[in-house]
Amino acid sequence: MSNAVKLFKEHEHLIPKGSPVPNRRILVVDDEPEIAQGIQRILSPQQNQVIPLRSSRGSAKPEEKQKSEFEVVVVNTPQRALEEIKKSIESNNPFAVGFFDVMLGAEMDGIELVQKAFQIDPRLFAVFVTAYHDRSVDSIGNFLGEESREKWDYINKPFTEGEILQKARNSTSLWDLNRLKDWQADRLSEAHQILLSVEKQNAVAAIGRSVAHEFGNLLTHIIGHAEIAQMSDQISEIKNSLDIILKAGNTAASVLKNFRNLNEAHDKEADFKIHNIMHIIDEAIELMEFRFRRHNIKVKKTGLASYSAEVNKSSIIQVFANLFINAIHAMPQGGELLIDMKEEDSSVSLSVKDSGTGIDEKILSRVTEPLFTTKGSEGSGLGLAICKEIIEVEHGGSFKISNHPKGGVVVQFMIPQMKEKNNGFI
Repeated sequence: MSNAVKLFKEHEHLIPKGSPVPNRRILVVDDEPEIAQGIQRILSPQQNQVIPLRSSRGSAKPEEKQKSEFEVVVVNTPQRALEEIKKSIESNNPFAVGFFDVMLGAEMDGIELVQKAFQIDPRLFAVFVTAYHDRSVDSIGNFLGEESREKWDYINKPFTEGEILQKARNSTSLWDLNRLKDWQADRLSEAHQILLSVEKQNAVAAIGRSVAHEFGNLLTHIIGHAEIAQMSDQISEIKNSLDIILKAGNTAASVLKNFRNLNEAHDKEADFKIHNIMHIIDEAIELMEFRFRRHNIKVKKTGLASYSAEVNKSSIIQVFANLFINAIHAMPQGGELLIDMKEEDSSVSLSVKDSGTGIDEKILSRVTEPLFTTKGSEGSGLGLAICKEIIEVEHGGSFKISNHPKGGVVVQFMIPQMKEKNNGFI
């Protein structure tokens, strides 16, 4: 079991369990009380009510006891209908479907009523009860618009009991399916956010180890030069030691600040600001500096002019941190990491190239798939997938990974210099 799967299972309890319950609430709107009550009797008969079933030839079949499948509310005016729909939304007990008579009188016809009802409750499904001389199907469709064509149906007068029941069953089932789809999308989004958090924790943990080692080195410098200053009676030597101590302290404060910013939770939209990308790269390198030294990896930067872009700084540092960690794994005996940046087409184009052995072409197309890893239990299979998501979804850019012709892996990505509105993920 991979680290990502383990961590996901640990956080799985955060996702609400249980799918939505079926909705069998129906609104009947007809200005003729007898017709409205007739539909109500068909959909919600009284307990043990017996309803005769008739064949297509009109002969009566044996009577059957009908169970009440639906909760039905009957109103006789458009205004009452709108009030009931509003009340159902406010009480979080919406109607799944409404049966609407087309000819409702002078105040408002059924089609106008449905248009207003859709504005109050976009999930409502409508069944028009109409005679051929009322309004044609095409005229109803033209009035409600193409965007509403899957939200309504119709039944002609005179109707049969079976037709009413089947329309009600089909319509409520459609409402349930749409609600289940929304519920599943919400659960998938929550699971996705957990995976995002898991991978960020992995990156923070790896950087944390680097920061800890970096602080160990800095403290060694500080203690060593403090002892030198304490034992020395030469002003110049004491001043030099204090300068080194001050520099080490400032470096430690800077590293700690960057690490804290990466580890803190932020509102992604609020954190989009204009940043100098070169400064972000330098901060990411500073966070990983100890691990680079430990693994004998030389970092080279080319083309790093002062290009700016509207980005979520914490997320971009996370991208570089993940890429740096992958590069370290790809060069266990040491090597060279080349970072390049240039400006093109109102975007900042960046590349990170290592001098490792590259990726097997057979699996190259899969390395950005969530949970795919070649590191066994040591890998989460999320690093590159998260990088791709941050660049493409959160920032509206592009992300590509390939083997470089001269050897090693190169990751190329572009970030728009100005973020488009509504482009971030929700």
